[in-house]
Amino acid sequence: MIKNDLEKYQVKYQENAVLKEYTTLHIGGEADYIVFPNSISQIQICVTLFKKYQIPYTVLGKGSNVLVLDEGYRGGIILLDDNFSDIEMMDKTHVKVQAGMTLKGLCQFCLTQQLTGLEFACGIPGSVGGAVYMNAGAYGGEMKDVVESVIFLDEHNTIKCLSGEQLCFHYRQSYFSQNQSIILEVIYRLEIGNFQHIEKKMTELMNLRYQKQPMENYSAGSTFKRPKGHYASALIKYCQLQGFSIGDAEVSKKHAGFLINKANATSKDFLTLMHYVQKEVYEQTGYLLESEVQILNHQEKTL
Repeated sequence: MIKNDLEKYQVKYQENAVLKEYTTLHIGGEADYIVFPNSISQIQICVTLFKKYQIPYTVLGKGSNVLVLDEGYRGGIILLDDNFSDIEMMDKTHVKVQAGMTLKGLCQFCLTQQLTGLEFACGIPGSVGGAVYMNAGAYGGEMKDVVESVIFLDEHNTIKCLSGEQLCFHYRQSYFSQNQSIILEVIYRLEIGNFQHIEKKMTELMNLRYQKQPMENYSAGSTFKRPKGHYASALIKYCQLQGFSIGDAEVSKKHAGFLINKANATSKDFLTLMHYVQKEVYEQTGYLLESEVQILNHQEKTL
């Protein structure tokens, strides 16, 4: 059994873990296994074991851009969170950080080192790995602007490295969006700045985020990608959908671009609301909104 092998290699794990506890949307059923590797070698061991026992697997960070279905996930989750979040200076302007580090933690570290360039990311919920995966951005900055290179496991469980220029960064996508790879470490290229200026910029952006976004509610962040030539939130607001709800899933009254879980929304509630918003916006404006939220698909039982 895989449990025996995980224990043999001293990999921490949990059976039948409730996944809503591991996502910012706070929706979702159980996964058969969650593993908590604390090193690159342990991640490779987990991949090898899941393949050995023919168990589907996927990687989860802070779960900030994910909708887990109520049926859960029949397989294994490789969780890269606080268990995989080391950070170090490589030289005066380059920082190497493991994929499980939060963007908030990374930005605070950069502040202490008086490094500028990542202020835009200080309020983005999620992990470094997830941010690079989807080329996260805000307030005029994106990961592509500051990523020097990424170390990752390819589909053959081999350690590889690509430069930022090779990562095919585009709006909310990257090389990793199209490949079955696991981001391990990211090297950021920053600039030396002034502590007070960096801190002031971070504070301003955080205040702006709290003023405009429903930070007090469960959400997965922006629900839809920005359509070419327009903004999803403006289109949704134009269609008078703010405050519209299905079950406990609601179009935020504070910011139309966010669909929130008021308390106990199900994945069916959330998906039904997403599809309703897409339908109404398309019928009223002609714009087809594309989901920015990644859906963790239910798998057939293989254990």
